[in-house]
Amino acid sequence: MNDIKMRENLQRKMSSGNAGGKSCSCKSGNGIYVDSPRGQAFAFSGQLRRSGPKGVREGKAIPRARQRSMKEIGASLRDIPFSPQKPYFLSLASAYGPDLSTIWMDTRGLKIGNVYPYPGEFEKVVFRSIDGTPLVGVLGLHRDGNKRPGVVFCHGLLGSKSNNYIVKAAMDAFTAWGYNVLVPDLRNSGESKRFSDSPSTGGWKEGQDILCACRFLGEMEQVTSVAAVGYSMGAGAVINAAYQCGQYPYITGGAIAWSGYASMEQMVSHISRRPPAGEPFFPFYVIFAYLYGMRRMEIRRYLQEEGDRTHPDGRPYSPDFWRYIRDIAAPHYGLSEEKIYILSSPAEFISRVEVPLLVVHAEDDPVCPVEEMEELRRAAGGNPNVDIWVLPTGSHCAFDGFDRRWYRSVLRGFLDYWADLPNWSASSGKSGRPYRRSKQG
Repeated sequence: MNDIKMRENLQRKMSSGNAGGKSCSCKSGNGIYVDSPRGQAFAFSGQLRRSGPKGVREGKAIPRARQRSMKEIGASLRDIPFSPQKPYFLSLASAYGPDLSTIWMDTRGLKIGNVYPYPGEFEKVVFRSIDGTPLVGVLGLHRDGNKRPGVVFCHGLLGSKSNNYIVKAAMDAFTAWGYNVLVPDLRNSGESKRFSDSPSTGGWKEGQDILCACRFLGEMEQVTSVAAVGYSMGAGAVINAAYQCGQYPYITGGAIAWSGYASMEQMVSHISRRPPAGEPFFPFYVIFAYLYGMRRMEIRRYLQEEGDRTHPDGRPYSPDFWRYIRDIAAPHYGLSEEKIYILSSPAEFISRVEVPLLVVHAEDDPVCPVEEMEELRRAAGGNPNVDIWVLPTGSHCAFDGFDRRWYRSVLRGFLDYWADLPNWSASSGKSGRPYRRSKQG
């Protein structure tokens, strides 16, 4: 019932327009600042200190020519060696271990911001998606008077803005590279699900969520351009957002999709099928089954409180996403499940993407099989705005665990190349590196 009261309070604030903060509109509704954590005591891990990295910097900025192209930046980034050094399972543990507890807590509706909190420079914001769905995020703005590029980071299925891999990427961009940052909870995820019952679609509506996050950040006076970075389902949503940019042109600094997919329908079939215990996907299936079981019970309790008898049925602790799309998402949006799959499948529209888009995948990805990239590459049809990489290893969204230096270098190099970098320099103690831009490009 507390969530219902919070939603009612939020709706009153939005309808009155008196939220005590800035606002932005994305077709319907206004965005507002809420509950700034500034001044609160946050315990923040040492690896995310405000000072930049010492010595040789990972992710050295890539010089730009006058005419930028995906071909040029792709060639530059491919020169960065990918050299995993740790044993395979240790790489997986370093990538996944910190997030197992946070994903469980988020699915159970528990507060996880205390596990991997954002520092005091970040403040909580609420803005609306294109269809009016309220979304919660954390916003980090540099307030030194210098204009800087921005970047939006997007989590995957059953994740949130507080997942460790998202926090690490956001803090690299904010503290070490000098970017302004916005990290949203997509619909039906994290804190956003407390304010709306809009269900997930696997990429279509989440792409619109990302576009409005980019618009919200881009309308800040301190922001020059906005990039979008997504992981797993967030990767599919970022590709979707890059396509929908033709109608909503809010991604102005390029887009990166880590461990995405080509067909939403094929992905639903893959993750809903129980694999043999010996398959690499089996551990992920067990985790999906447990987390989705918890989430399904949460939805059921909420709908019963609302007096709604319809709820997602299915086998206990089974990631039956087929049923979710058919019985929950499709009726909510007034579409057939086949239409939901089409709208959420990057292969349907990647050939028409006009935003610079880098897609990175691993041959040994057990969640989104590498065949998805083969299909996506065929569907792209040589689109010069799209570059698709498949690395020999990296599992699913685990490149940071396999070769952190490579991961940070590619991420920063791509962002810097497409960003609108103003003429300014800052001391290394504040930004971690000075931005320097010639009049070219």
